Amino acid sequence: MSLFRGARTRLAALQLRIEPGQRDENLARAAKLLSTAREREADLACLPATFATGLNFPTLRTDATTEDGPVVEFLAEQARTLGMHIAAGVLLSAGRDVFDAAVLVGPGGDPLGWYHRACVWAGESEYISTGSPGEVIDTPVGRIGLQVSYDLRFPEASRQYLAQDADLVVCVANLFGPFSHPVRSLCRARAADNECALVFASGVGENRFANMTYVGRSMIVDGLVQDAREDQDADVLAEADPGGQEAVIHADVHWRQRRKVRAGLPFHDDLRSTWTTNHGGPA
Repeated sequence: MSLFRGARTRLAALQLRIEPGQRDENLARAAKLLSTAREREADLACLPATFATGLNFPTLRTDATTEDGPVVEFLAEQARTLGMHIAAGVLLSAGRDVFDAAVLVGPGGDPLGWYHRACVWAGESEYISTGSPGEVIDTPVGRIGLQVSYDLRFPEASRQYLAQDADLVVCVANLFGPFSHPVRSLCRARAADNECALVFASGVGENRFANMTYVGRSMIVDGLVQDAREDQDADVLAEADPGGQEAVIHADVHWRQRRKVRAGLPFHDDLRSTWTTNHGGPA
């Protein structure tokens, strides 16, 4: 606890190698990375999208799990055992729908909130159902908004989080390497868009159905940095080394201090006035 900055929150992004359809092996690797995050005193550990199975259209329904299925049970057990919050991507079965989803689990093992990916590309829309914009989840480790993979491409997918005073956006991801060049810029832009921190927790490995590798490039970004003249990367708090290896990266934030900084900036008020003026409705 800092007298001026408030309590510290340590954020961790877990870059996991995902073997398609190999749930038990993926869960075992995830458990090791979660243990490492706990050893580093992480308060919130973030796993990639579909971390337990990958996303493969031919086995989609076999790989998907329910909200009380084994993958969520694994996350609940890990959260209870390690005593920390965990955000993770889950291939979620809900009736006839399969969602590319994210869940936030509290240290007591209870899911605190779910999000279903809202941005689904045309080629997968026959397999993956479309979700809707998410709501901020208020927790002891910050006001958290969830995103999944392709959402990162669209400012609209996270715009509501600025109006909801999110401290942090967690994007759990599993993006293909050939489309990876904009990822660093997109993470920085989405954090700045919403005046918050952003954790990008990304998978590595290979999708053999698509014959493409996953991008990795996990990072933690500070969207409140305004003056970077002396350090052009001042907003990048932590970043995994290139090369597609498993990794745990972490960074510390102080929400009380950051909320004071955010309150001194004009963007919240300007969002509301501009939206009303240009679009005829409230933010």
